[in-house]
Amino acid sequence: MFFELSAEQQALRQKAIDFCARECPPDFETSLDQSGVFPGDLYRKMADYGLLGISFPAEYGGTSGDIMDIVLIAEQLAGNSFTAVYMYLVNVVFAGSIILNCGSDSQKKEFLPKLLKGELQFSFALTEPEAGSDARSIKTSAKLQGDRFLINGTKYWTSGATVSDYIITVTITGPQTDSSKAMSIFIVPAGSQGLSITPIPKLAGNAYPSCEVKYRDVSVGQEHILGGPEWLNNGLLQLFRTAEYERICVAASCLGGADTILRECTAFAKNRQQFGKPIIKFQAIQHALADMATQIEAMRWMTYHAAWMKSAGKDCFKEICMAKLFCSETLNDIARKGMQIFGGRGYSMEYRMQRYLRESYLSLYAGGTSEIQKNVIARFL
Repeated sequence: MFFELSAEQQALRQKAIDFCARECPPDFETSLDQSGVFPGDLYRKMADYGLLGISFPAEYGGTSGDIMDIVLIAEQLAGNSFTAVYMYLVNVVFAGSIILNCGSDSQKKEFLPKLLKGELQFSFALTEPEAGSDARSIKTSAKLQGDRFLINGTKYWTSGATVSDYIITVTITGPQTDSSKAMSIFIVPAGSQGLSITPIPKLAGNAYPSCEVKYRDVSVGQEHILGGPEWLNNGLLQLFRTAEYERICVAASCLGGADTILRECTAFAKNRQQFGKPIIKFQAIQHALADMATQIEAMRWMTYHAAWMKSAGKDCFKEICMAKLFCSETLNDIARKGMQIFGGRGYSMEYRMQRYLRESYLSLYAGGTSEIQKNVIARFL
């Protein structure tokens, strides 16, 4: 296996680096963390910079890249802005991929060009107050009334719902006795009558809100079924088709975040003086940084390997789950090490390290908890 990036991939990574330097400088996310104000023009700037269409066919305005290209962009965005990377993941990886892979021809033509131009934003509503890891236990229903469906229920942790144009909503449309054969996914206009959206205060990332979304007789036509009417009651298969993309991109995001922590810890250790010398001269600090660097290298190889397998069309669900599990757990370990290296200053809101620690916790749940990843991995053993 040989993971050296092609000239095109190196250019793409540099493009992402340049975008972050210009639009997401070091204090950009700090200001968002403090204000909680959504950066309304950031997504359009990603589009203008050519970051949104990398993995989409040219007919929709893309450049026909693959999952490795997405990984490279997510890695760089995550190293600079928690808000930017999750805005990218929700719109491009979750919504864009599920429409591309599962949408009808008319849905692809209607939504994807606008999405890639930054003219539309989506959110994805699956989780409910009583259905997280157990996605098959969702209760939100869509019942046919005449020629339209009425959606009723409550979704939770729907990222970007307050700023989206459409909410991709997973529902039950058949008998509750076998929900795996009764799920349907709808593309619901965010301005629909009967929708109410409330942001949920979070430990971090409040500038890109996660929301409670309530549906009260929200009326949608059959053309709003993802994939069209022939996909009614086949939503679970559609979810399975996109799970790999979500998990590998969470792993890539962890990699980018960990890289930033190591870089800032190294710079801090070279400048922080104690007992008459920089703390990087102490073996305990050297060992901590060495451990972090080694962990990050392992994160990179696991993530790139899984992306390579996916790009090559190989069965790689186990490897993707391994990468997501390892990278999320390791990011949290590295963030805790970073707090120790910064000492009391890490606890201060004046330094970014406390924010990195708060942000790291989401990776343990996004894309499925660590326990879910272990369950999946164990099935392959």
